[in-house]
Amino acid sequence: MFERRWIFVSLTLATVCSWLVPSRAFAARYDGKLTIVAIDEPTGNRIPVRMELRDGRGRPVRVKSGAIVSYGDSFVFDGEVTLELRKGPYTFLIEAGPEYETRPGSFSIKRRAEDDTEVVLKRRVDMQAEGWWASDLDVRQNARDLPLLMRAAGVDWVPAFDRENVRGKCQKEKLPAEIPLASVVSIDNRRGGGLLLFNAKQPIDVCRWKADAASMLLLNAASEAGADVAALTPNAWDLPLWLAAGELDAIQIIHRQAGKGLGRPRDKTFFPGKMGSGRWSEAIYHHVLNCGLRIPPIAGSGSGTNKNPVGTNRVYVHCGDEFSQENWFAGLRAGQVMVTNGPLLRTQVEGHPPGHQFKLDEGESREFEIALSLTFYELAPVEYLEIIKNGRVEYEIRLDELAKQEGRLPPVMFDESGWFAVRARTNRSERYQFATTGPYYVEANYERRVSRRSVQFFLDWLDEAKKNFAANEDVLADIEAAWPFWEGLLEKANAE
Repeated sequence: MFERRWIFVSLTLATVCSWLVPSRAFAARYDGKLTIVAIDEPTGNRIPVRMELRDGRGRPVRVKSGAIVSYGDSFVFDGEVTLELRKGPYTFLIEAGPEYETRPGSFSIKRRAEDDTEVVLKRRVDMQAEGWWASDLDVRQNARDLPLLMRAAGVDWVPAFDRENVRGKCQKEKLPAEIPLASVVSIDNRRGGGLLLFNAKQPIDVCRWKADAASMLLLNAASEAGADVAALTPNAWDLPLWLAAGELDAIQIIHRQAGKGLGRPRDKTFFPGKMGSGRWSEAIYHHVLNCGLRIPPIAGSGSGTNKNPVGTNRVYVHCGDEFSQENWFAGLRAGQVMVTNGPLLRTQVEGHPPGHQFKLDEGESREFEIALSLTFYELAPVEYLEIIKNGRVEYEIRLDELAKQEGRLPPVMFDESGWFAVRARTNRSERYQFATTGPYYVEANYERRVSRRSVQFFLDWLDEAKKNFAANEDVLADIEAAWPFWEGLLEKANAE
């Protein structure tokens, strides 16, 4: 059956039953035709959409047309498509990204049938009007197809894939000459885990290194090229090395899964089941924040390496009315972000988006009121809203309780340094489906909160890495080089 991340609204199309005189090509290749036009309500304009089509047995139907882009079990078309199909019943799903209602439906094709219909999609929220702009930062689709795939998913910007070093093997994409270097992403995905490289001012050949070569060589090259660098997954083995080097600009906390051996495995006692991997990723990120390291979260779907449509996992950045790649990355670096694989969660605290730093005077206590907007889909509704304070759930509010409180979240109180964020989640999904804001920071006495427990978490990580890569002298040297950073941070720790 269809597995979707956005709101569903029931729709059943009338049975297609018009009869025409068939041509020879018509009779030889298909039994009937249905033309579908996707319409934006209330403008009445045609909009690009993604469609999943299944036959009476629930099997995906492959559609052949020069007007579509096919990938996975779905295809994308720009406002109108004519389906040439064998007779029988069909079910479908049409969507235009999470800001629109998703439209499932059904129809039947009879022999010599031809008909057309409009499918009207209602917009539920306009993120751009609120100053939020979306990206999927890990996409491997053909650059020529990207503009349509993005528009059909409601994604505003996607870097074009250049190349990826996959365990020492190079995978390249031939890009159109008009795509500038600053608008591509290169990926290093080897022994130490993955790195995403954006905004390079000069070319970076990620494929020059062998599978087991130290990732710090690539990190240094990225720094010299002026690139923004993000961890592909939080559990990358070399994450403590990258953090110690101070060159990591973001961490992808909703992501394609790390390949076997490329990441530190989770303890399935504490992170069990299908949601365990996602919770493990988020827990690692919270440890990063608890070390006083202010690194924003991002998201990417890996579309093109898996069956995920573009935008399945996405990061929204608050950059106001004027969108550009430069403004978007400036907002990202400032932490003005929300990451999601489902709900659309927006917050403001005293008029500020996430990433803002609040100052406390010596001895001052302060409560912070969180203004909230939330949009989600019905088949996996948000069950809880949580306020996360220093990595722990401070408040958990069921949505029915929130309605009784007229949408007002409880205030969160600080009398010392720390951070807080808002998370929306559900327990009904087969995967960890959630949205979280980037953190807000609170700083008392000009001092960041540093947790001994979280620093020790990364020191233990280094110990485990030494055992796993004992035969790699270069990696061991990088681990030894990172050790003083973490030991020094442990000495500065001011919280448990």
